[in-house]
Amino acid sequence: MRFLLPLLLLPLLEIAGFAWVGSQLGAITTVLLVVLSGVIGVLLLQRTGLESVRRAQVGLRTGETEPMRQMFGGLCTAFSAILFLIPGFITDILALILFLPPVRNALLARMTIFMQVNGQTVRSRPAPRGGNSVIDVEYEDVSRPGSGDQAGDLPPPDSKWRPPGA
Repeated sequence: MRFLLPLLLLPLLEIAGFAWVGSQLGAITTVLLVVLSGVIGVLLLQRTGLESVRRAQVGLRTGETEPMRQMFGGLCTAFSAILFLIPGFITDILALILFLPPVRNALLARMTIFMQVNGQTVRSRPAPRGGNSVIDVEYEDVSRPGSGDQAGDLPPPDSKWRPPGA
């Protein structure tokens, strides 16, 4: 419900924004601003297209840039373009805010807390270069006694992961 309420209030706020801007600048200027924001949105969508994906692929091949940051920048630009396409001044302000690099960096940092690939957290910054690539550790064998036999490797009898007939 928390997510649905702003979506329901957005059209009402946009209408109020139209009324206020129309009273300040006039009806024709307001309509021209809305059309201009739509044109900006179309141009941004054309520009971003697959360009960010291409830059990320080049970065992966050359190892120069971090692909996740490139992809996220492209995603933010595409989302900004979609916000510009939605008629209204509040969505235009949100689109402009999304263009700011500090806002993008904060969003990326916030999102990487929740992102994982194959159980490992994805880094938003490249790993430090240089240094020692060897990790020296001591290990301790924690296998169960008798884990080499088949019966010890099977899940409990009431488990749905136990193979049939075992």
